[in-house]
Amino acid sequence: MLKLAAPVCLSTWLLLITAIATPAQEAAPLASPQSACGIESILAYQAEHRIEGVASRAAPGDELVDPSVGMGLAGIEDWTSEQPFIDVAKTARPWTGHLPGQWGGWSHEDLETHGYLDENGWPTSIPPELTSVDLLMLSGLPTEATSINGRYRLTFEGEGRIEVSSMLKYWETTGGELWFEASTGNTIVSIKIFETDPNKTGNYIRNISVVKEENVAAFDAGEIFNPLWIKHVRDARLVRFMDWMQTNHSKQSEWADRPLPGDYTYALRGAPLEIMVELANEIGADPWFNMPHLATDEYLTCFAEAVHATLRPELKAHVEFSNEVWNWMFDQAQWADEQAIARWGQKDRWLQYYSVRAMDMARAWRAVYGADADQRLDMVLATFTGWQGIEADIVAPTQWIAENPAENKSAADYFDSYAVTGYFGYSLGDAKADLVREWIADSIEAAATESKAQGLSGTAATAFVAEHRFDQAIALAAEELRDGSITGDTSSTIAEYLENTLPYQAKIASDNGLDLIMYEGGTHVVGIGLNQEDEALAEFYVTLNYSSEMAGLYRELMSGWREAGGTVFTIYADVASASKFGSWGALRHLNDDNPRWDAIVEFNQANPGWWEERSETSFIGQ
Repeated sequence: MLKLAAPVCLSTWLLLITAIATPAQEAAPLASPQSACGIESILAYQAEHRIEGVASRAAPGDELVDPSVGMGLAGIEDWTSEQPFIDVAKTARPWTGHLPGQWGGWSHEDLETHGYLDENGWPTSIPPELTSVDLLMLSGLPTEATSINGRYRLTFEGEGRIEVSSMLKYWETTGGELWFEASTGNTIVSIKIFETDPNKTGNYIRNISVVKEENVAAFDAGEIFNPLWIKHVRDARLVRFMDWMQTNHSKQSEWADRPLPGDYTYALRGAPLEIMVELANEIGADPWFNMPHLATDEYLTCFAEAVHATLRPELKAHVEFSNEVWNWMFDQAQWADEQAIARWGQKDRWLQYYSVRAMDMARAWRAVYGADADQRLDMVLATFTGWQGIEADIVAPTQWIAENPAENKSAADYFDSYAVTGYFGYSLGDAKADLVREWIADSIEAAATESKAQGLSGTAATAFVAEHRFDQAIALAAEELRDGSITGDTSSTIAEYLENTLPYQAKIASDNGLDLIMYEGGTHVVGIGLNQEDEALAEFYVTLNYSSEMAGLYRELMSGWREAGGTVFTIYADVASASKFGSWGALRHLNDDNPRWDAIVEFNQANPGWWEERSETSFIGQ
């Protein structure tokens, strides 16, 4: 039984809950895999978590039979407003070790390097240099995300002393469970381990879980995903796992070092394959996997074997090599350049090497799938959408062709889809930012003038101006985003994309016998460079991004995408907090409702997948 020390309120805003755990069952050793890829253990995990009567499952008839919109899932972080897991601890920030008299000092990597962590990342002892180790979660979430508010149950195995700090004063313990409260706003939940395995029996604190009260029964029954989140993503045709897999700057290489379901947090190495497949199977959505650029051939083959063995056969795995290898912001671009120089002795051939390694990936997956490949695989080749002409290095890499002209013809022969972006609005946060500032000033003045015309004064006038201060500026911004008609500059407008960029890329796809698919798309209205630090601009951009005018632009973009011959329209991203760094989430949190999201839902409902026929049960959750 957990024994709770006498509660002490350290301040009006901070509570500390201290719990001592009595000996629990020893940690079971991991089973040895029976094959090179360990598929047996993956199948066993799937069988163990196959649950009848999943709480988040839609009622019959409530799900879309043939959706057309895909969703890129936001990254797994302690500050994520996506909150995809019932067990909140799976989104915890990796360990922070605290040196005496200060916050922090040691990281997860330090603990691992010094041998203090087990195979799942749980500390087997506290280093003598540290006072405690700390997990942080539910960090700084929007106040409006009220679904976060409430009571949480913390459970763990092992002996030791744990301290939970939260911004609310509520504590309770019954029968081995520690309860606390959390809420949104400028809050954070901290779980500190001060002592573990005090009797030196190997029974250290492990398997910490944090579950909101209304989800306890579902969690105890073995469910994984937050039912409230599932309601928002269950009608996706596909889910792209680029951020869940921590694709950018990935260090993953060997299959044996992949993320596993037992990892103490998925914010460290990314989501395990088992979890991603479970999500796809549960909601009925094609998964889109991004293979790490450092992945060995064994990694590629084993990943393919695992997906082939566990993904519902009516679902189609989309597979892409890394993400935006053209983008020099990411390690994968620099790696590809180094590999190209090593192979061909020439610079500026990095996208040709990307193409070569992507072909290796496609061969590996097709070899595993065999006769199933045509129905169950969609191999994806991606380009730099805004750089017309660069795709030649990708679809027909000349260095590779020259190695064996008789055999090496076209990289496109190895793929099914050609992936592009569908972003617009970049220039509004960059070259046009000063113009936007003028619009904002004029818009505030217009709102003040209108309040006077209505005879308002005092708090009523202040409230009116606050509510309508951006109205005029948003109307102007939407017009400019549509076609650049205010400035005459069409760069990064909807019109430029639909009339120039998209037709060009659609022809490349068609000429190479590939389907045109969107890997990311939507608004790219965000402050660029120093403009990002302008608070007034940031506030305006966020307001614009969730306005009815933005919804109208999305409708035009999605309709134009279909007319141009595109297939899945994949938004980026599903749920993410809006800030000066961008308004990437179609929803800002799980309680959000906004015109942009409504436009996406309406398009998804009104436009069943027009480019292919699939089973009537493919996209129905199970």
